[in-house]
Amino acid sequence: MPIDRQPPFPGRPTDSRTSRDQVSGPHPKPTNSWRGITWRSALLGLVLAGSLCALTPYNDYVIGNTYIAGNHFPVGAAAVLLALSLLNLLLRRLRGRVLLTAQEITVVYIIVMVTSGIPSTGLLRYLLPVLTTPYYFATPGNRWEDVLWGHIPQWLGVSDPVAASWFWEGMPVGASVPWGAWWLPLSRWALLIAALWLLMLSLAVLVRKQWAESERLTFPLIQFPLEVLRPGDGTPALAFFRNRLVWVGAAAVFSLHLLNGLHQHFPAIPSIPAFWDLDSYLADRPWSALAPLYIGVFPATIGFAYLLSLEVAAGFWIATLFMKAEGVVLSSLGYEGASAWGGVISQVTRGQQMGGLLVLSLVLLWPLRRTMIKSLRQIFAPSKTADDAQEPLSYRFAAAGLVCGLALAFAWLVTAGMAPLLAAAFLLLLVGTYLVLTRIVAEAGILMVHLSFTPADYLLALSGSAGLGSASLTILTFVDCALTWDLREFFMPSALNAFRLAEQSGIRTRKLSRLIGVALVLCALIAVLAFLQTCYRSGAASAAVSLDSHPRRFFATLAFQLENPSKPASFEYLAMAAGGALVAALAYLRAYFVWWPIHPLGFVMATSWASLNLWSSLFLGWLLKLLTIRYLGLRGYVQLRPLFMGIIMGDILAAVFWIIVGLFTGVGIMVTVN
Repeated sequence: MPIDRQPPFPGRPTDSRTSRDQVSGPHPKPTNSWRGITWRSALLGLVLAGSLCALTPYNDYVIGNTYIAGNHFPVGAAAVLLALSLLNLLLRRLRGRVLLTAQEITVVYIIVMVTSGIPSTGLLRYLLPVLTTPYYFATPGNRWEDVLWGHIPQWLGVSDPVAASWFWEGMPVGASVPWGAWWLPLSRWALLIAALWLLMLSLAVLVRKQWAESERLTFPLIQFPLEVLRPGDGTPALAFFRNRLVWVGAAAVFSLHLLNGLHQHFPAIPSIPAFWDLDSYLADRPWSALAPLYIGVFPATIGFAYLLSLEVAAGFWIATLFMKAEGVVLSSLGYEGASAWGGVISQVTRGQQMGGLLVLSLVLLWPLRRTMIKSLRQIFAPSKTADDAQEPLSYRFAAAGLVCGLALAFAWLVTAGMAPLLAAAFLLLLVGTYLVLTRIVAEAGILMVHLSFTPADYLLALSGSAGLGSASLTILTFVDCALTWDLREFFMPSALNAFRLAEQSGIRTRKLSRLIGVALVLCALIAVLAFLQTCYRSGAASAAVSLDSHPRRFFATLAFQLENPSKPASFEYLAMAAGGALVAALAYLRAYFVWWPIHPLGFVMATSWASLNLWSSLFLGWLLKLLTIRYLGLRGYVQLRPLFMGIIMGDILAAVFWIIVGLFTGVGIMVTVN
């Protein structure tokens, strides 16, 4: 018999099994003051966000440093938070008063956080290279000129041979960036990007109340700024920096990264390994199906995993090991490949995750149905009794934004050449993907969300490349590679985290949403200019991080599909059905049986790049929390929480230290997970 029928899937109220403090620790209470959004905080936030967007292309792609963004807990934003907090304390000691209030620091942090991904994987890392790839890398051998060019609208890419070659090779001395070649394609792509940003912002508003208030998700990634800015003797951050456990954790992690960074500069200095690639031990079948098998110690991930409920953290590392075990079984039965990245086995595991995401998106939408329907009705029949005064946007505006975003994106895809039915299906799948990945960040605090599939893969699986048509397949490839295949920094989770952080800090979210809109536009302009300047000066082909490998792979696959149209494979249907059934079963068990220890969220990204790297750190965080609660109880868990906050801070301090060193030495060192 079900024990708990009340809460909607996938999260029952946190206190059905543990207290709120056990999961996330005590929270500072919102205040009645709304002074956070001032001209001072807005201007400082925009200046810092714009400066980091300008610096990111050089730091990430020329030096090869730790990414300034890199994930949904960006190093740049966290560094700004810590720097302003310490500056405040210094001024308090010297002048007897602080420069910025906690709310103003929070506003600055939010602006930097939501814009950090624009010059990186959140937008430009793939978009700008994609626009030139099918032209610059076309050769007589790959026949892209004959196979691809005829299906690409003139405004979709940069076909000018000089502009494309200089982008990859660097422009001659004395030459200037050919801005004119980029104006038309970028202005057209800006329409699609604006539509998707509006869609994500509106969707974040519509899910906020259900997730934050009804289901009481803990939003793990905002716990760090809340903890840092907790008042002590009336001064923001004083209590945090006075806590000795914070400095113990930070010192340990900083020392680890300092030693390993010095080893890269001076090999004679010993290092402490924190990452192991075990593939060399997996040469023989069926154990080769475990590949790739990594064990990594990422301190920030361990710190955030300690803040999670046990079943959420367990769901991720168990899902990854389950997929690997399944790969071994299939390999022993004679199937080729591994659990991820190759062969029939990876196609099976990928299909299972695709089916799981479909089920999760539908079940996440179910408790939102009343809000969605009511909001859509308000577009045409405004209600004076709508309970949305404290929402970032009115429900009417959010519903209109959702509809307009979808309509504009649909019109863009159809104008580019995609069949209307395929465009509609792609956008619905994209919304489901956004919803599930945002839920993963909001509930599980996974720093880097990533999938082993994309929305376009559903269309290919269901109809094959032969059923899509050449024009639709070409547009899908452009959009897929540029905007949807790597969502580790996409906008919606940052927007939702920003709204929840502002609410917890007593900041008026209605004003904040407008400021976020201004920041997105400003930082996008700055990032485009900085990215193109960097590539034309240094040459994108010589970037420290490969900017051409993924676009070339996407277009090579497109050329193959156009020359060799395929039909859907029946086993992919079966794999998606099996994955959907498994996730549905896990969801049912978790919703109705309080003892069930595994959350289904981790299943949808079990063989992704993120999970393959992070599963061991999630396991360590889960294990440390389990042992703490078992032997020290809830009080011990809360007492040790500053230690893990210090571990997170140590990761950030080390990353900032080596970024600064790298900018002066030209030697990049990766510290955080990317």
